[in-house]
Amino acid sequence: MHSSINLSHNMLGCRIDNWLKLLRENKISKDKKGQAVFITAVSFAMAIPTAIERLIFDLPIRRTKIKKDPLYVVGHWRTGTTFLQNILSKDKQFGWFDPVKTVSFNNCIMLRRFLAWAEKYMLKNARPMDNLDYELDLPMEEVFAQATISTQAISHMLVFPDNGKGIKYIETAFTDEQNEKRQREWSKSYDYILKKATYLEHGKQLMLKSPENTCRIRKLKRCYPGAKFINIYRNPYTVAISTKNMFIKEMNLLSLSEPPSEEFIEDTIVDLMRRIYKKAFKDLSQINKNDYIEIKYEDFIANPMPFMEEIYNHLSLSGFEKAKPDFEKYLESMEHYQTNNYNYSPKLIRKVNEKLDFYFERYGYEMLEA
Repeated sequence: MHSSINLSHNMLGCRIDNWLKLLRENKISKDKKGQAVFITAVSFAMAIPTAIERLIFDLPIRRTKIKKDPLYVVGHWRTGTTFLQNILSKDKQFGWFDPVKTVSFNNCIMLRRFLAWAEKYMLKNARPMDNLDYELDLPMEEVFAQATISTQAISHMLVFPDNGKGIKYIETAFTDEQNEKRQREWSKSYDYILKKATYLEHGKQLMLKSPENTCRIRKLKRCYPGAKFINIYRNPYTVAISTKNMFIKEMNLLSLSEPPSEEFIEDTIVDLMRRIYKKAFKDLSQINKNDYIEIKYEDFIANPMPFMEEIYNHLSLSGFEKAKPDFEKYLESMEHYQTNNYNYSPKLIRKVNEKLDFYFERYGYEMLEA
C-alpha cells in the first residue's frame, strides 16, 4: 500500500459538506490518515471559491434546459467504453465532461484556467488500469463529478473499501431499486451535473459514459426520454479479470481503509457483472430498438469506422461525414496502442460460467472449460 500523499486522488475536488458526510459514514486506516487530512484540507480551502461559484452561477445552471437528451455509451468496466467515447468526443457537435468539469466539478467555471494547468500534471499516470493517459481534451465519466456532491456513487467503494464493507456503494448503481427518497436525491444531483455541463457547453448535446449507467438504462430513459444508448460488450472472462486488476490497482492508489482480499474482489466483480447485465438486458428489452445499438468490442477494435457509421445511422445521429476525418485522425494516433493480455485461472472460468450463462447465450461467446 502507498502511504505517500496521492495528488491525483479523485476525492480532492469533493465539496466539503459531502466529504464530511463520507468521513462520518466510513472508517479510515491509521496509515491513510495523512491522505484523508490532505483531502479535508483541500476541500476546506476550496469551500469559499465553491460557495462563490454557486452563488453566482447556481440560478443560471438550474434554469438551463437540456434541449437534446444525452447520448450514452454503456457497458461494464473494461469493455472498451473509454475507447469508444474518446472517438465520439472528436465529433464537435457533442459536449462532455473533461477532467476539469469532472474532478473539479465544484470549481470548474471560475478557477478553470488554474485547475486545467494543475490537472495537466496531476493526472499524469492517474489511469493505472491500461496504457491510456487522462488528457484535458478527452472525456471522463460524469459520475465522478456526481461523486463530489453526492454520497451515491459506486466509485466511493474504491476509496472506502473497509475490508469489503464498501460494497454497500454498489447498491447506489441500481438507482431504481432504491427507496423513493434516495431516487430523488440521485436524480437531483445527476440532473444538476448535466445542467452545469450543458451550461458550460453552450447547450450542446451531451455524450456520456459511466459503466454504472449500464444498470440504470430505464431510469435514464425516464429522466431523459430522448436518450440513446450504445452498449459495447466484450468477452466476459477478459472483462472479469481486467476489472479485477483495475479495482486492485485503483484501491492501492485511492483507498483510505483496508482493501478486501483479491478473492473477495473477484467474487464481487463476477456477481456484479451478473446483476448489471440481468438489469441491462431487461431494460433494453423495454425501450425502442431504434434508441440503442449493441457493438461487439473484438469486432469494433479490429475496424472501428464501419461501426461508427452504423452507430450514427441506427441511432439517427447527424454529422457522421463531417466528423469522419476527425475520427480517422484520432484512430491513426492510436494505431500503436497495445491492449493487455490475460490468462484466466480455472477458478475464474468456473465463476464466470456459473454466473453468466445468459451472457454467453445472448452474445455467442464460447464458454471455456475450467
